[in-house]
Amino acid sequence: MSGAPSPWLRGLREGAQARARLVCLPHAGGSASFFRPWLAHLPGDIDFLAVQYPGREERFNETHIPCLASLAEHIAHALLALPARPLLLFGHSMGAALAYAVGLRLEAAGLGAAHVFVSAHPPPHRQPSSDLHRQDDAALIADILRQDAEAAGLWANPQLRALFLPTLRSDYQAIETWRPARLAPLAAPIDVLLARDDAEVSLDQARAWADLTAHPPDIRLFDGDHFYLKQQPRPVIHHLLQRTAYLQGDSV
Repeated sequence: MSGAPSPWLRGLREGAQARARLVCLPHAGGSASFFRPWLAHLPGDIDFLAVQYPGREERFNETHIPCLASLAEHIAHALLALPARPLLLFGHSMGAALAYAVGLRLEAAGLGAAHVFVSAHPPPHRQPSSDLHRQDDAALIADILRQDAEAAGLWANPQLRALFLPTLRSDYQAIETWRPARLAPLAAPIDVLLARDDAEVSLDQARAWADLTAHPPDIRLFDGDHFYLKQQPRPVIHHLLQRTAYLQGDSV
């Protein structure tokens, strides 16, 4: 990155001759490190960045931001400071909502994404109401374990639970309280990635992303549950590259 790097973006790989930039936005409670395994499966001429929300990893001592609109504003500002390059946005779960919100802000600035991928989340106008961020710790943890049983060890540890619960609660507040007064369509294509056994979003909800883009969304089903992409990064990345035709360049 040119100039001082933004704390909002972790550069997992960057090169002067990159053909495109892939920016990934994590789920509620997630961090930039979640996407590090993707490095092994991406072509070398794609810059790869992950968004780092405050309150985790190297930003652990920073104040959480429990407002999705504010998060989107900060992320868009950081992306607009980068050298111009074809941009792919990929957001998982809460990150999907953020990818849409960030995409709108980039387009308003005249530097929209080439393609937006939303994973494992309904569009904002089809998101069910919930208030888990107001409930006790047990209810919040139970919701996480319902989606990701592999995380049981982390949440069973009292010290780790005390460290990570404030971050998780803040993220839940951000997504649960995000109710935009007006939903504008993106000029960029929106594609949807969905797991067959994900109880968080239905196929009908996934189809409703069509309301927020001028392009018919492609909906791709993967085996697995809400965190399907942890088990199969290669097929997910291959799908992203296919859908963008590797930005109209080489085949994949």
